[in-house]
Amino acid sequence: MTYLLLGYLVVVIIPLLAASWRVSLLGLALQGVLLGWVALKSQSELSATTLIVVVDVGVVRGIVAPWVLQRVLVRSNAPRRNDVIPANLFSWVLVAAIVFASFRFATRLSLVEGGNPMHLATVTAALLLGMFVLASQNSMFSQIVGCLRIENAVALFELSASAHLPALLQLSLSVVFLLTVLLFARFLRGQLQSPQPLDAIEQPTL
Repeated sequence: MTYLLLGYLVVVIIPLLAASWRVSLLGLALQGVLLGWVALKSQSELSATTLIVVVDVGVVRGIVAPWVLQRVLVRSNAPRRNDVIPANLFSWVLVAAIVFASFRFATRLSLVEGGNPMHLATVTAALLLGMFVLASQNSMFSQIVGCLRIENAVALFELSASAHLPALLQLSLSVVFLLTVLLFARFLRGQLQSPQPLDAIEQPTL
């Protein structure tokens, strides 16, 4: 399980350093695939609920959501460059500091409460980096990426539980997530079709 969490941490961090919306969407796709893998590894036996969870995180989050956003960006001829965080040394240092603080927090908490410190550290880093994306840029695409990163971090935290939600409730959450992505895509399409290009409104807020 540790190698999956390390892989997840890598695909959370690397897209922040690349100024491309394609890399950002690839990062979201890989996060979904790894979430599905974690869901399979964390359960001793395969059940209907587990299958729904795998479909939710692996297919809906890992394939459908990035594909929907990618179609909108391609059809709108969006510029290739897109910084989800400001492309400067200060931002990169903050990313490193967030990851370091997440591991320190997870180590201290695991000593008191128990649990897997690597899992907690990965969840904390993914959640805080998603919030950092939301706080540092104000473009529609960056805000969408930040929200989806936070959603994936919450999903990863839920996978640490010994039991999943009931199958019907889990399916409902998956449908709500899919509808949210479609709504994001609609807003993004409307913004990209406006006279002002995507890179012209990508202004740092931090």
